[in-house]
Amino acid sequence: MKRQAWSVLLPLLTLLAIAGCAPTTTNPIVTAPTLAATTSAPQQATAQKPASPSQTAPQAASGGTLVRAMTSEPGQIDPQGAPNSGLSLVIPYLFDTLVVRDADNKLVPLLADSWQVSDDGKAITMKLKAGVTFQDGTPLDAQAVQATFQRFKQSGTKSPIYADIKQIAGIDVVDNSTVRFTFKEPTATFWSTISLPYAGIVSPASIKQVAESGKGNLIGSGPFMLGEWKAGQSITLKRNPAYHWGAPITQNQGAPYLESMVYKVIPDATTQLAALEAGDVDAIFINQPDHRQKLQANSSIRLQDAVLNSMIYLGYNCKKAPFDDVKVRQALSHAIDKDEILNLALGGIGMIAHAPLPPSLPGYDNSLKTYELGFDKSKAQALLKEAGFSQSSDGTWAKNGQTLQGVLLTSNRAPNDAIAALIQSELKAIGVSVEIQQLDSKAVMDATNKGKFDLLLWRYDWNDPDALNIYLGSNQIGSTNRVFYSNPDVDKLLAQGDHELNETKRIQLYLEAQKIILQDAPWQPLYVPLDVLAINKRVEGAKIGYMGRLLVNDVRVANQ
Repeated sequence: MKRQAWSVLLPLLTLLAIAGCAPTTTNPIVTAPTLAATTSAPQQATAQKPASPSQTAPQAASGGTLVRAMTSEPGQIDPQGAPNSGLSLVIPYLFDTLVVRDADNKLVPLLADSWQVSDDGKAITMKLKAGVTFQDGTPLDAQAVQATFQRFKQSGTKSPIYADIKQIAGIDVVDNSTVRFTFKEPTATFWSTISLPYAGIVSPASIKQVAESGKGNLIGSGPFMLGEWKAGQSITLKRNPAYHWGAPITQNQGAPYLESMVYKVIPDATTQLAALEAGDVDAIFINQPDHRQKLQANSSIRLQDAVLNSMIYLGYNCKKAPFDDVKVRQALSHAIDKDEILNLALGGIGMIAHAPLPPSLPGYDNSLKTYELGFDKSKAQALLKEAGFSQSSDGTWAKNGQTLQGVLLTSNRAPNDAIAALIQSELKAIGVSVEIQQLDSKAVMDATNKGKFDLLLWRYDWNDPDALNIYLGSNQIGSTNRVFYSNPDVDKLLAQGDHELNETKRIQLYLEAQKIILQDAPWQPLYVPLDVLAINKRVEGAKIGYMGRLLVNDVRVANQ
């Protein structure tokens, strides 16, 4: 017999990886901010009451055009494809997901109107909202949901959520408005996975067209439609006038007031800043202290912090000598002064990272600091000796006639240049020479997937402790596991965490995995960034949603 999902799920909505079918006697994993007590939870998962007609169906677009900066453009509009910063900026507005999260991490219905979870946690049945259509005019029904996830399982190998999608054993159409997901084992990550824009529902007609032609872009049901795309210059999204099924995370749940959004491709952060100050763009994300200070003095700009559950790390190519030696990785990690990086490269804005997970995710614990490879140049040099390296009179290290040196690869996004320069200086201080190579994000991803690097300065943003599996699991090598790290003991713990529905036990599994990871040192976690949205005050009604998404359904741009 099935129980109503809301009474089971709502106590767990603060868990970034919701354990929707866990016994109701267990305690939720809580992330800040803590949600309200669940004693008043409704007994069924349903969408909120529709807003008034004035909210859901504005008579005409009257909000002008919002112009945003984009560091790099996507290769193709495919939510199931390889991720990059440009794709993640665009797809939330083109594709709707079954559920979303609000700014407080609460699960909110979007395309799914209600759902039920079986007692054994191996089946989730969803009722879809009525009257939803794709931008090509076709209905968004259970068959479309089935087609979306079947395609994902077959060809979405480059997606960061592919491993979680693979756990779906079946997607069955119960009727036109009802779809059932089945699993061989209960999964603790299903809800966090399907709330991400990568899980956007796709028009089956567009799936067929792209498959047959080998080109084109997929079509969703989002509040904006793909307009003009000038390669290397800009992408324009046009208002979807038929939209009336938005989630209750904005006041206006109908078609946006904006006529369009334009993304201008501007790779350089300083150029983005100048464009914002000149009024050529309305919104940019910044993470450089001097840019923040400059904009704080600009009365026409509003700054708003965004929490993205992010981590900046220094990674090592674990399959390439000599970085395949754990002692070498530990030595280089001990050479890194995180305080210097935070204070000099970031102006003190951010938080030192002590573990592979940021404090905003369940699974982080202050006790992990005792396992951290902290700054200690003497220990770094001692470990290099243990690894069989000898130091010459000029301070460099060599083993079997090979000098210890490497190439540090990173993207050309700020403040990577300043951080990389400090890492280069800190490693030089122990006698290790590093050359810095900066490429655009796509080129970095291509190079790392092929193993063409020694060290990597990189970042991840994720909404669940399963980030450890996505970025360090053996099955992700050659994809999101860019450092080629593999440890069967870690894989086992992460697999158990993926299926564990008892929150306390799940946390413990991720703690144990992180202890091993910190000693294996595939990464040296550096800092947790504080990202800031800088937006022109002529933009009215904008706010930051979950994972830093700019919510624009209520936006109007004045003086255009």
